[in-house]
Parts: sequence; structure tokens; C-alpha cells
Amino acid sequence: MYESNVVLYTKPGCSLCEKAGRVVKRVLADIPFDLEVVDITTSSELLQRYGLYIPVISIDGIEFSRYHVNESGFRALLNGERTRGTLRG
Repeated sequence: MYESNVVLYTKPGCSLCEKAGRVVKRVLADIPFDLEVVDITTSSELLQRYGLYIPVISIDGIEFSRYHVNESGFRALLNGERTRGTLRG
């Protein structure tokens, strides 16, 4: 079974990032996927790219959401209910 690669871009002290992290971990408890949490403050490139948009979640290299996570859409995508484009919540 294929497991998706999910990256959560975040930074310390970000309340939206904390909320997104809770959603991601809740989904991870039900659906297996590889999760990488990246602190954007460790890279000037990431800070420039995502500084105003965090949290950002990408799935298999494709941006899924910024700011908020649509949990049902996130679950559907990870369950293979793939649609064209990105799902934003």
C-alpha cells in the first residue's frame, strides 16, 4: 500500500500551525502517511517562500492547504479520492 508524503511547514509560536498540527496528527492516527514537520525559520529560502502563508501542508510535493486544514478534504485525498488541483480549507 502506498503511503503519501506529507510536509507541514510551520514555525514556533504560530497558533494556526498548532491547530493544523493537531488535525494532521488526528488524521495520521487513522490513515498511515509519512509526516515531516519543517520549521521554516531554519531556512531563509523557506522563510521567504512561506513566511506569510503558514501553516502550509503539501502532499507528495503538491500544496494542499495554507492557513487552515480542511480535515475531510485531507482525509479524502489521503484515502485516494484524488481530484485535480488543490483542496483548500
